Amino acid sequence: MNTELRKTSKVLLAGIVAAGLSVPALAGAAESDPVHNDPAATKALYGQIYDQFKDGKVGRGDLFKLGERDATLCMMGDGYGVRALAVGTNTSCEFAGAVFTELIGDAVPKDNLRDSTPITVNAHSPVTKQDYDMKCVTGQDDLITCTGGIGAAVYLL
Repeated sequence: MNTELRKTSKVLLAGIVAAGLSVPALAGAAESDPVHNDPAATKALYGQIYDQFKDGKVGRGDLFKLGERDATLCMMGDGYGVRALAVGTNTSCEFAGAVFTELIGDAVPKDNLRDSTPITVNAHSPVTKQDYDMKCVTGQDDLITCTGGIGAAVYLL
């Protein structure tokens, strides 16, 4: 892979993290590409998330409900078709960042990662110092879920 492109992707990712995301942008996720989702399922999921975030009490590192799952918010942004990055209970945000970096590969911020799923990526965990294969799929609710490793779960909203 082109290392200059990877550096550029990391800089863009850092910009996405620094810029943050407004709640209306998250709410607008329900109108995303209907080819990849069931609009009613997407609207329900993002409506639930919006309700939890709208009062400003959920921020980076906070727990929230993602459908029936408990998740921790890692970052918010608006590039690669991803509005937020979250993890399950057995996964670190640092590892989620590594999975995201592998997922974006040669993509540019205007690309939608949902167009490249399902895919398996290999990511390095800065916490365990191990490499793990993560299978990523886009569900009918438009949520990208990457699972693998030892019970790891990374969610891209």
